[in-house]
Amino acid sequence: MRAMEILTELALDPSANLAMETKQNLINKQVHIFLDEGKEEDLRITAGRTLLALLSKATGTISVVCIMSEYNHSIVDQLTEILDAKNMVIYRTIAAEILENLCALHMNMMDKNHVKNTLLPKVLTEVLTSKKKPPSEALEWHVSKASGDIEENPLQEDEENQRVEQNGKINSSEQNESQTTMMELKEVLLSLTSVIFDKLIISAEEFDDVARKVAPGEGEFVAKLKTIVEENCKATANSLRIVKLCGQIAVTMMRRSQYNTQFKDQKFVETLSEASSITCKLESCMLFAGTDCGAKKTARPLLSDLVKEAQVLVA
Repeated sequence: MRAMEILTELALDPSANLAMETKQNLINKQVHIFLDEGKEEDLRITAGRTLLALLSKATGTISVVCIMSEYNHSIVDQLTEILDAKNMVIYRTIAAEILENLCALHMNMMDKNHVKNTLLPKVLTEVLTSKKKPPSEALEWHVSKASGDIEENPLQEDEENQRVEQNGKINSSEQNESQTTMMELKEVLLSLTSVIFDKLIISAEEFDDVARKVAPGEGEFVAKLKTIVEENCKATANSLRIVKLCGQIAVTMMRRSQYNTQFKDQKFVETLSEASSITCKLESCMLFAGTDCGAKKTARPLLSDLVKEAQVLVA
């Protein structure tokens, strides 16, 4: 694993003058390992993340050309399969990020039928699924106790309280970690959706067909997109990115005169404006501090700018 990380660092360093053949062999090895379900978890994750490092830097176009020439469209099929909910969240997140880079850097080589019939439906289905937090073990115990299921015993109750408190801390930590990883997955899937739509890999009409199948019913797609915004009206970087991606998707749709009436009737822009008010200080701090760097851009575009454009489009 360390050798793969070192080679990736050398490939990213222009002064290293790493041979093109060496870079191609590295990329092919990374792809092969990540797609191999028989490989160890840590090795697959390292392969996926180092591959993403190459895709997201100046070497990105070269890396994509190398991948597509070696695997053709089969790589897209295999990555799409990894998005399935039966797989680990970290694998699904990495697969979605790789697909996003392939779509963004080599959209002309994407199979539009596969994007329309397989990739986009799978992505939108996962994006539009709202998951509620499971109740904590401590809460379940207290409810059970209140209903009379637990016999009163001061000593036993004290020991049980300590055990529940400890379990509660562990469960809370696990739930927070799980919630964070699911938010990261949703963020990446939203970003992939935005790239597919924005890069015109499929037409507005084709996107509409998929959206209506995934979220049947008049205005249902807009309603689900609004729900995501409502669930993420929090001053955190992850929530801010998710809200902005929802706003960008909505604005792109409105520019093409899609669902404008539904966006207006369901007060989507008002909800987006409320989220902007909650997160404006966070945006300002990130701009002022200059911390908005790396693969994930949070501060740009400003959410307030998206709100203003959306207000004009639905007027």
